Amino acid sequence: MKTNNFFGHVEKGNLAQVILLLVIMGVMGLLIASDISNMQGAKTGYNYCRNLSYLVSNIGICYFMCIVFMMALLTYMKKQYSRWTIWLFYALGVSSLIYFAVAGHVYEYMFHHVESDYTEKLPSLARTVFTGPAYWIIFGYFFIPKILKDARKLKEEQDLTI
Repeated sequence: MKTNNFFGHVEKGNLAQVILLLVIMGVMGLLIASDISNMQGAKTGYNYCRNLSYLVSNIGICYFMCIVFMMALLTYMKKQYSRWTIWLFYALGVSSLIYFAVAGHVYEYMFHHVESDYTEKLPSLARTVFTGPAYWIIFGYFFIPKILKDARKLKEEQDLTI
């Protein structure tokens, strides 16, 4: 009798990677939920805007981290060529532009809603909003050409086997 389990399709070496990914996503979910609850309980406009900047930053980090992980999953764990890898590359570029446009609007909102007592802390809020997912965006743009090259190799190997 054959038993099926949830991770039956995952190789043993990749199981640790899947668990690590789930733990990271759980932590990011908790951070986002914490930011939302802190925004709801904020006593001043500055506290609200600070938690808003953390929320936007954490959402951006989670989004860009998911894109990079999905590209690595498709190329290295599935070991199959997929056009999704290329589409995710385009999505990363467009999403970067959209994120910085949204970050600009969020900063403008914070600029108008922070009390005058806290205006000296506005650069800190701007740094949080604009550089939050910068690591994943930069890491993605350095790492993605290797992923695309490996995906092209996989496509050539699949064409040769057919």
